[in-house]
Parts: sequence; C-alpha cells; structure tokens
Amino acid sequence: MKPLPAWTAPLRDWQQRALSAVSVHQTTDFLAMATPAAGKTRFALRVAHEFLAHRTAVRVLVVCPTNHLRTQWADAAGKIGLQLDPALTNEQAAEASDYQGAVVTYQQVCLAPAIFQRACKSKKTLLILDELHHAADGKNWGKALRTAFEPAVFRLILSGTPFRSDNNPIPFIRYEQGESRADFAYGYTEAIRDSVCRPIVFPSYEGELTWLSEGREHRATFEDGLTFDRQRERLKTALLQDTWLGPVITDAHGQLTRLRKQEQPDAGGLIVCMDQEHAGWVSELVGRITGVKAAIAVSDDPAASRTIEQFASHKKQQWLVAVNMVSEGVDIPRLRVGVYGTNVLTEMYFRQVVGRFVRMQEGYPKPQRAWLYLPKDPVLVHYAKQIKAERDHVLEDIMPAGQRDLFGRVTVSTNEYVPLMAVARMDSLIGEEEVREGAEATAVAEPAVALHEQKRDLRDVHRLLVGSVARKSGIDHRRLNAELIARTGSRVDQATVEQLQKRIALLERWQERGYDGKR
Repeated sequence: MKPLPAWTAPLRDWQQRALSAVSVHQTTDFLAMATPAAGKTRFALRVAHEFLAHRTAVRVLVVCPTNHLRTQWADAAGKIGLQLDPALTNEQAAEASDYQGAVVTYQQVCLAPAIFQRACKSKKTLLILDELHHAADGKNWGKALRTAFEPAVFRLILSGTPFRSDNNPIPFIRYEQGESRADFAYGYTEAIRDSVCRPIVFPSYEGELTWLSEGREHRATFEDGLTFDRQRERLKTALLQDTWLGPVITDAHGQLTRLRKQEQPDAGGLIVCMDQEHAGWVSELVGRITGVKAAIAVSDDPAASRTIEQFASHKKQQWLVAVNMVSEGVDIPRLRVGVYGTNVLTEMYFRQVVGRFVRMQEGYPKPQRAWLYLPKDPVLVHYAKQIKAERDHVLEDIMPAGQRDLFGRVTVSTNEYVPLMAVARMDSLIGEEEVREGAEATAVAEPAVALHEQKRDLRDVHRLLVGSVARKSGIDHRRLNAELIARTGSRVDQATVEQLQKRIALLERWQERGYDGKR
C-alpha cells in the first residue's frame, strides 16, 4: 500500500468548523447534516485522512445508497490519495491489501452483517455512513447495521436532508423527544450566504385538467380543492399529457438555451420522471420539442451509471431524463434547469431533487441561479415556498401567460383512471428576484402575505394529507384529528401557523412510515 500523501485540498469554512467539532467529539457517533451540494464528501474524506494519518484507524469503509455512488466516492477519495475499492463483494469479505478501505451499499451490508462485523473487528475501521436514513428502507436493516458496525472505532454519519422521527429510530442517531439531533449542521441559508450553493427559482404551472376515474369524468385546475386520491390523479394527468408537459419543457428549454448562450455554455437540464415507460415518452417529447436527443437513466438499466457519467462530462449534451437515479448524491454540477415530472410528493424526495441543481461552480457569474419547473400542486408549492423562505429571496407573482393550443384526444369508457386532457399555463415564480439591466440582482421588498392566506395554504396541504393517511391506515378522520389535537394542542380551525406546520409534519411522517398511534 502506498503511503498516505499529505492533505492539500482547501476546505470551506463550514468544513473546517465541522472537522474541529469532530476532533473534540466525545462519543463514537457523529451526525453531520449539511445541505445538498455543500461538500459533505470532501469533509468526510478530510476526517478519514485525519484518522488514517494519526493511526486512529487503519481502514475506511463508506456505506452509501447506490452502486453509482460507490464509484463516485472512490473517485473522490482517489484524488486526495485515499484508495477505496468500489467493487468489494460479500464473497471477498475484505478488500485487497493495496487499498485503504472500500465503498459498499446498505443493501450489501444488510445481506451479510457478520462479514462486515468481522472486518471491523480485525482492523480498526472508520465508518462513513452516507445518507443513513436509507437504513429504514428495509425491515431489518437497522438491526443489521448495528450488528455489522458496532466494533467501528468511529462512525461519521452524513445527511443532506432532515431526518424524520418514526417508530424505528435510525441506528447510531441521537434522539431527543423523538427527533434526531445533529452534532453539526450547515443549512441552505448559510450555504447561499457563503456562495457555496446557488439560489433556486421555481416556475410553477397551472392547468386545466380532465381525466376519467371510477366511471366518471373529473375536471380541475391546481387551485381546486380535491381529495388526496383525486389530487394525485390530477398531477398524473398533467405529467402524462404533452399538452401540459410540452409547454413546460418548451419554457425550460428556452431557459437552458439562454443560459448556454449568455452565461454557461455547458449548462445542462434534468427531467425527473415517474417510471421507465414515462421516461421513454418524455425523452421522445423532448426530442420533438427541442430537436435535441435526451439521455435516459433509469434504475432498472445496468448502464444507467455509465449514462450519468457520460452526461456529467459531455458538455454538448443538454438534457438528461431520469428515474430514481439522480435524486440523491449524484454529482452533476452543470445542471442548472430541471423539470419535476414525477408524482412523488414527499418532502425528502423533493429536497433531494432540488439538491441536484444548487452546486456552485467556479468561473461563472454569480448568483448562478438554477430553475426547477413545477406543477402548481399545493404540496409541491408548499415545499418550494419552504425552500424559498430558507434562502430569503423574493416571491414574485407574475401574470398568467396565454393558454396554449390543445391537441385532440380519443377517450374510452372505463372505470379505471384515464388521463384525458391537460393544458399548462405559467402561473408564478417562487423565489424569483428582480434583475435590472446592467446591475447586480437586487431583492425587492416582498409583499406581506396576510396571515389568513398563509393558514389557508397550510390547511389545504393539511386536508390532503389527512385524507391520504386515513386511506392508507384505515383510520377514520375523527380519530386522526383527535390525535392531532392531542399532539399539537389545537383544533385545525383554531391552530396557529406553528401548530399547522406541526400537524403537517406529523401527517407527512405518518404518510411515509405509517400511523404509529403513539406519543
């Protein structure tokens, strides 16, 4: 094994502060929460270098969610002289002697925890757990991880999105009153202030949507109040119709073209899709609209990692269409424009997608804004406004654009869900700031939003989540509301903004993890 070279890569201020926090930490587990694109990988490698240089550990093991990220971690480590094996199998049990460690997946560890336990016992191992919330993906993963890594000399836990408390606490995390507690945190607001991350703008699109469900026709815009099931159908209708998604892609491509001509010649775009079939259709739609061929990366395709690598380095490629491949951890800094074309409505997934666009790059003019085009679904708008509030930029409502022409559709009579028609129109920009010609971008005073409007928006999200949780759990609305009153101290019609937000957080947790019925 080659000797470890001296560390020479510069650290950002937050990385240096986090390293100092690790050096004085008293327990074996350290949770570092930093906003996506802030530089968690370099920070973790600096910690690893410190442990190896001082012989506190003689081996580094990184555990991450996907095989693609295994290669990404090994490449990043190799650049600073730390050699990690990204292809270690459970049959091998231990990496070759010329490596200083390995990178494996959570699924791999949980298939054979005893193998990893023996390796940690035989060599002093520094463990890096990347996006540890994935330990909740499998029923017994938490137990397996505890078995495998109890002997590690130090466990560095990284997260880019807030953990949620649930019935099964994530291993190695410190909880207080049911919520995880970070030992170091670096948020999006700080990252914007430090020019570590780009500010992001969310153009949101309204629409007139029509679909068949349960034997009858439904018509709605995104402003209309619907049950959670009908809301999901409305969103899916928009995403499956070229008369809605086409205009959105047209506008997103126009923004990308402007960026490539005026600011960043290699700027890229990403469309996140629902499934493999949808991705193929969207790719064909991009080709028809823009005249350029979009790369496709879906999790079921063995070549997906290679596709992402090629797109990341191929400056002429403009669009990547993906399913479950770039929501977390994948590093493509040139991404500047995105379309949220999936019906996944969890906050964690939404934030992971946002994280793909906010990595700042050297050599381009600031503020290096990014754009993520959204359906004006109330849940997605709620998430976008939360992120907008974190970056403290202006919410600027603009006049709706003119309606687009419709294409004819042939419909069939059925009791199943069938999308019929959708037409998009630009509605508002969430997080846009006024830019004056020849001057730096300056924030204008944001119009005060009346309290009753804030509460109305929160109650809309609350109503949809109650319906979803009731349906999934089989618990009636009365019992759910009684539990929410007990936990938040107020009925929904008398709740403060803070209490409504607490209700929504509980409902989101129950929606993802199931209703626990416990306090």
